[in-house]
Amino acid sequence: MFTYTHSITVRYRDLDPQGHVNNAVYLTYLESARIGYYQQVGIYDPDARLLTGMVVVRNEIDYLAPIQLGMKLRVGLRVARLGTKSITFDFKMESESDGTPIARGKSVMVTYDNAAEQGIPIPQEWREKIIQYEKSKGNHELT
Repeated sequence: MFTYTHSITVRYRDLDPQGHVNNAVYLTYLESARIGYYQQVGIYDPDARLLTGMVVVRNEIDYLAPIQLGMKLRVGLRVARLGTKSITFDFKMESESDGTPIARGKSVMVTYDNAAEQGIPIPQEWREKIIQYEKSKGNHELT
């Protein structure tokens, strides 16, 4: 069960010489979905991003099927874990037309202070908004 979904249409520029989406582009799709999630939850502040934000510390992807030009995809996200400084997302990419699984995995983000160049605790306001959003969408595992 995913609490947020993001739609993506595959573009020509996403393809590799074999005619399917390059494996690295999957991370771009995931990034687009995460930004959409942050906006939906209310923790994305474009004016504050130079001071605090999030950085990727880990991505795991199981590639299940190739993605072709023109496909419409759905990327589903949910927060699996809220640590002191980290947020772990579970994700799944699937065909929007028939639900065929394309990829699945995890992404770990750390809240980060760019000025100090170090990880920081998740702001309490963000933690509260994430928990409230996740619970409102049926994810009752977070505390």
